[in-house]
Amino acid sequence: MANTRRVLGAALALSWLSVTSLEAQDKCGPDELVPWWPRIVGSSKEITPTERAIVDANLQAAENIMRKTNYGRPRGFAATPWWGYQGPNRGERSWGHGNPTRNPTRPYGFSLVVHHACSKYEEFGYAVAISFNPDPQSWSESDRPLLNENGEAFYFERPRKEPLFGSTSTFGVFGVTNAEGLYVVFTSGGESPTLPVTREEYLRAIIFSLEGKDQEKVKEVLEFASKTQYERWQERAAQRKKDIDDMVAGVAMVDPAKAAKARADLENADRLAGETHKKNEPAERAELDKMRANATAAGDKIRARIAAMTPAERALPAYSEGMAFDVVPQGTPDANAIVRVNPALYRTRRTPVEAHVILVHVRNDEYIPALHQQMFREFDWAAIKRLLATTP
Repeated sequence: MANTRRVLGAALALSWLSVTSLEAQDKCGPDELVPWWPRIVGSSKEITPTERAIVDANLQAAENIMRKTNYGRPRGFAATPWWGYQGPNRGERSWGHGNPTRNPTRPYGFSLVVHHACSKYEEFGYAVAISFNPDPQSWSESDRPLLNENGEAFYFERPRKEPLFGSTSTFGVFGVTNAEGLYVVFTSGGESPTLPVTREEYLRAIIFSLEGKDQEKVKEVLEFASKTQYERWQERAAQRKKDIDDMVAGVAMVDPAKAAKARADLENADRLAGETHKKNEPAERAELDKMRANATAAGDKIRARIAAMTPAERALPAYSEGMAFDVVPQGTPDANAIVRVNPALYRTRRTPVEAHVILVHVRNDEYIPALHQQMFREFDWAAIKRLLATTP
């Protein structure tokens, strides 16, 4: 799960492990009241004081919402608040990758890490994460988005549920064992954070992932399969002879008496290697023939799928079942909608850190379910929505 798949992914939420607090205790009793452990604050060298003030105000508001729930009154467990920042985005896993918007909004977030029985060594991850301006990967399936030939990201969005708490969209479920929890997305003006990807766009992006730009991956396969190991071994005959001569010369410099034996041993090993390659060549050639024949087989199958569609069918929104390399009809149970970023929503208006999108991820807690359910009842969803920037 960017950025596991969210700004406040598990890896970030668990970064407290590298910051040991002297105030943290190792154990607490089931009825013991425990003050919140010291806040852990991430850092970014590329955020201005003005931006930092806006970010801090939103993160403090998110923390205050959690402090008003029963998680703000820990009894028998400990809680660590975590604030995360991110500077201008760079790199494949950075937010903004595949986003056609110039100057996109910047992500940051709050999470509350819970420590079962106050043990630093028995924590069970973050209970709630509140992400500001997260990309759609945060509520999508798979580890990363699919990229088309232009570098634009396509996301495998989770099946949508009835929007809860005045949200724009809701995904997942709360209180179900072995589920990843509830994802509630609020957006400025109620605008959708994503736009649909057509069937043809999705299928062509799959072809690109399989074959690369201008079929560069196919060409690599064909080049590799063009010659057997024996053929390549024969081509290197002159270089192998030079390598043997150099090694023998090195031996002669140390002990001339051993040079002749060294040459005999090296040439014998070289001959045996050639005999082995030649013996294996027929079977290897058959495998290489299959590799060449199959180099474009998967892409050809998808191209045929596209060709069999009418123009109207190609333009339909894409849905995939189980993130498969195919499309299924809209309305297929549990199918993933294939979506892209809505650039209008993520575009900076006044400052890149104003909140255009807020995602609340409530994880399902298998350790103290009653405690988690009480927190869910006390959570102030309306207060979260008020943190959104107003539409100009």
